[in-house]
Amino acid sequence: MELSLASRPQSQSPRAFTPGQAGRVEPAACPAVFDVPIPADLRQFGDKVRASALGDPGNMPVVVFGGISANCFPALQPDGTPGWWSGLAGEGQAIDPHHHYVIGLDFAADESGIAAPSTLDQARILTAALDTIGVDRPVSIVGASYGAMVGLALAAAEPTRVERLVVVSAGAEPHPASTAARELQRRVVSLGLLAGRGDEALAIARGMAMLTYRTPQEFQVRFDGGIAEDGPLSCSAPGAYLQARGTAFRSVMSPGRFLSLSASIDRHRVRPQDVSAPCLLIGAKSDQLVFPDQLERLSEQLAGPAELHLLNSLFGHDMFLKEAERIGKIVAPFLAKRG
Repeated sequence: MELSLASRPQSQSPRAFTPGQAGRVEPAACPAVFDVPIPADLRQFGDKVRASALGDPGNMPVVVFGGISANCFPALQPDGTPGWWSGLAGEGQAIDPHHHYVIGLDFAADESGIAAPSTLDQARILTAALDTIGVDRPVSIVGASYGAMVGLALAAAEPTRVERLVVVSAGAEPHPASTAARELQRRVVSLGLLAGRGDEALAIARGMAMLTYRTPQEFQVRFDGGIAEDGPLSCSAPGAYLQARGTAFRSVMSPGRFLSLSASIDRHRVRPQDVSAPCLLIGAKSDQLVFPDQLERLSEQLAGPAELHLLNSLFGHDMFLKEAERIGKIVAPFLAKRG
């Protein structure tokens, strides 16, 4: 089902923590949900977005962001099922609502696909969300992929709002090869919309994107190559997997929203010298979308202290999703630091 703003739940008051039987602070049963007004000059991207907060407002506020298909529920969905990054954020994980005030935000987009917000625009909407939730102190941001770009944008534009920043698989600007791949995907979706087959085109574009999210090594481990029949459009084993991922993507993304947010990635530009908050940088050596040398260069150029981890992974750019608990072992001690 498409994530339309019109169908989103109404805002709620935050649910406070209550003491458990053994004196342990227990998290709320589900996150509080807030409607966040989008700043007036950004209304081409909608009137409002959703934000969520889980945990005790007195705990350290941690904003958790993901890629363009992520929603505002990283730890826990309103129905109590796990959120999209529950291997990192959730009870017993590195970002635990027993110890953190876990904040999520939906990204704003032009649902018609005509205009693309900048990552700075998204950062401004994040500050509006923090004001709506009532967070009036600096936050830590844990972002992966597009979400890390938004975190960098906020840290550069409003350094007093960011206490610590975790950047997973994102650079100060997009790599030219990655821009080229995304541009081809957007052209496919645009042609699909003109032909009245936007959903089918979106699924194909997602399949193309998966080839940059994952690695050739993973495909070699999982699939046989080639096709068995003489038809040029016969489906291969890896092709069937990409078709399935494309179909699943249509449940969380519309063609217009994809055009807007994909182009937003390619609008991303941050001056690392403007980022003074302590930063933890994590990347996969096998990433074919955000390359290791981008993270190395970002680490060298940041104004504040930086810690860089480049990890071996079969999963490339998707390492942050496929190996969330591994990422958490690096993130937890970084968030626990003070000053």
